[in-house]
Amino acid sequence: MKQVGKNYRSHLSENINSIMKSFSQFTDKITVTNPKHVIRELTVSPHYKNRNGFNPYYVLDIDDKDVKATVGAGKILYKSVENPTGELLKKLGNGKYYFQIELDGSDTPYYIQSTKAKVKAHFGSKSRKDSTASSNVNELLTVHFLIHKDQRNMNQFDFEKWVAGQSGGTGVLAGSGKEVTYEDIVMLLDKDETSLRDILIGMNNADAVEKDLKGRKVKNVYWVPRGKPAGIGGKNPSDVIVQTADGFQGYSNKISGGADATPKINTNLVAFYSKVGDKGQLGRIKSMIDNAWVKATSMIDPKYKNSHKAINSFDIKKEKYSESSSKRAFATIAKEFQKDKLDFYTKDFYWPFRNALLDDFSKYVSSPRNLLYFLNTIGYYTYDDPNSTPCPYKLLIGSEKGSTIKDVSGDDSFRQMLMSDNASDFSKIKSSYDGKQQTFKLSWHYKPLKIDATMPVVLRTRQAGGWSGKSLYVTSSGIK
Repeated sequence: MKQVGKNYRSHLSENINSIMKSFSQFTDKITVTNPKHVIRELTVSPHYKNRNGFNPYYVLDIDDKDVKATVGAGKILYKSVENPTGELLKKLGNGKYYFQIELDGSDTPYYIQSTKAKVKAHFGSKSRKDSTASSNVNELLTVHFLIHKDQRNMNQFDFEKWVAGQSGGTGVLAGSGKEVTYEDIVMLLDKDETSLRDILIGMNNADAVEKDLKGRKVKNVYWVPRGKPAGIGGKNPSDVIVQTADGFQGYSNKISGGADATPKINTNLVAFYSKVGDKGQLGRIKSMIDNAWVKATSMIDPKYKNSHKAINSFDIKKEKYSESSSKRAFATIAKEFQKDKLDFYTKDFYWPFRNALLDDFSKYVSSPRNLLYFLNTIGYYTYDDPNSTPCPYKLLIGSEKGSTIKDVSGDDSFRQMLMSDNASDFSKIKSSYDGKQQTFKLSWHYKPLKIDATMPVVLRTRQAGGWSGKSLYVTSSGIK
C-alpha cells in the first residue's frame, strides 16, 4: 500500500464527537493501491448465515447501470453461487467467486465472476472488522513507540494522519526476523474500529516498558502474534519481546486489568485431544461427538417431516472432526429445518447437540484417569521446552490514562500438578453442568500438595456465519 487518500482526515474538528463522525465518513473513501495486502475477514459463501437467516447476497464493486443495460431495469442483487448458469456478463479479475444476477427477485441468465477484493460487503449489512485489529495495533505500537520515542510526542490524531504518508521499515521485527513496515501499521489502523484509543494505549505501553527496562539498551524489538524469534519456545505467551544485552524480556498485552488465571486452554476439542498422542483417549472423544449428534437427532419430532427426513438421512460419521469442514452439509440440513420453521443453528439442533456433548464430556473428565490426561494436555499447551531460550514475561495492562506492568508469579504447583503421571494423585473430582449453558465447572483435590483447584470448561462454536463443523472449540479462562 503506497498511499492512502490524499486528504486523510483533513476536516477533523476539535470536538471529539464530530471527529469520530468525520472519521467514519472518511474511512469509507479510503483507496488502496495494492489491495491484495489488505486484511479481509469478509466471508463469501452461498451458505452464509447471519442472525436474520441465510444471506447469500453481496455488494460488488460494480456499476449497476452497466448491468441494467443488459438485464433490464429493476432491483439488482448479486447472489453467491457455486455453479452459475447462463452467460458470463462481467469478469472482475480472475477470481473464484461467482454471483448469479437477480432481477426483482428472480434469477437472470447472467452471472458475474469476481475476486474477493471486489466483494465489498454482505448485502444489507456492513462488512466485518478484523476481530484482532485492536490488540494488534496496541501490541505493535508498544514496541514501535519504544524505539521511536519522538513519535510518542504526537497526539494520536496527528500520528494517524502522519503515518499514512510513511513507507518502508519501522525497525520492529516479526518473529521470523522480517521487518514490519509503516504500510503494515496503516493497514492495521484501517481495520481497527478504535484506532485512536489504541494508538494512545500503544504510547502509554511504550512509556511503561521503557520504565520497566530501567535504562537497559535495546538491541531489537519484536512483535510476535505469529511465531517467536529463533530459540524462544512457541508457547511463550508474550505478544511483544524486547532484546537487550542481558537477553530477552517479553510482555503479554492486556487492555484491562485483573488476575492472569493460568494455565489456559483455547483450541479445537479434537486437536486438543490429539496433542499428547493417546489414540484411545482421542477415539473416545470422537465417539462422544458422534453420539451427541445421535442424541440431538432423536429429539427431532417426526411431525417435522422435512427436518426429520433430512437429519435422519445424514451420516455424521462421514464428516471430518473439524470446526468448519461441514459448512455446506449443515447449510443443506438447515434449509430443510427452515421449511418446518425450526432453527438448526440454535435451539432446535445445535444447542441440544452441544448440551449433550457437554454433559458427556463433563462426566468423562470426572474420572481420575481421564482428568489426568486432560490436565497433562493442558500442561503440553502451557509449558515450553526447558531447552528453549529463556524469555520471562510480564503482564502489560494498557490504558488510555496510563499503562502498568505486573510480574507473573512462577507457580511451580501448576507445573507439578499438570505434569503428574499418577491418576491416584487426584481425588474429590466433581463436575457441575446444568444441561443448558455452554460451560461446566470442574473441581478436584491434588493430594501431593494438598490443594483444591477449579476451572470452568467451555465447549462452543467460534465460526462466523453459523455452526460449521462437528468438533467444537474447548476453552477455559484458567485454573484457580
